[in-house]
Amino acid sequence: MRRRSTSIGWPRRDPRHYRFAISNAVWEYHLRPAEFVIFSYLCYHSSHSQVSQSTLEMVAEGVHLSMGTTKKYLVALVDRGIVTAEWSLALDVQCITSEKFFTLPNEVFLLRLSPSEFVVYAYLLLIEDRRTHTCHPSYNTIAAATGLAKNTVMKSIRTLLEMGLISVEPSSYFDKRGMKWKGNNLYTILPARPAVDVFYQRQLHQLELDAERRCVLRRRKEYDRRYPRAAPCASVVAQATPDPAQKRKPLYAG
Repeated sequence: MRRRSTSIGWPRRDPRHYRFAISNAVWEYHLRPAEFVIFSYLCYHSSHSQVSQSTLEMVAEGVHLSMGTTKKYLVALVDRGIVTAEWSLALDVQCITSEKFFTLPNEVFLLRLSPSEFVVYAYLLLIEDRRTHTCHPSYNTIAAATGLAKNTVMKSIRTLLEMGLISVEPSSYFDKRGMKWKGNNLYTILPARPAVDVFYQRQLHQLELDAERRCVLRRRKEYDRRYPRAAPCASVVAQATPDPAQKRKPLYAG
């Protein structure tokens, strides 16, 4: 009698619980960075929220932009036919059965990335190898796909590296003549949860520093109130001021 082999291992998490899908077709619209962030948040909201309709306050808070700026770019998305007048998605981004999509982690909106950093991060996730989570595009390729300047792309890459979202390794290659040339960087997409933990640790540390600074300033103000200090130049001015009771002697005797 054959025994059934039971697989031993940790249960795999359902990606739909901690990631959301974005249609690849969105890159064909060449959205501005802020528009791309708002569109991504609408994708996240439609796949994870029980509330079907988004509000302006909800979107502005989710993307960390002012309500005026958020409304401006929402209207632009409506004019381009990507978002409906009710601020819901017009593209079919929920069709995850096809291969024309990529996913972003839900925690990406907790990191307060700038629009340019968000777009660069999304593009790296678009072109990454799903098995190795690596990609090696050039700065010019990223700039052309995202519509950003090359310097902005380089700055965004440094920020993503500092936040622990990616790792960067330089690469090189040899041509037919045997000469060594510098190649594109090799980017590895790292898990987002550790980056979020580090981000909140830095936020808490900054809050502690701000609270300590306010405490020191309050103590100094209280000390100055109890023990007022005279102006440094007060004694000098007092010595230089002549006494009106003394008569001034003539320089020459008549």
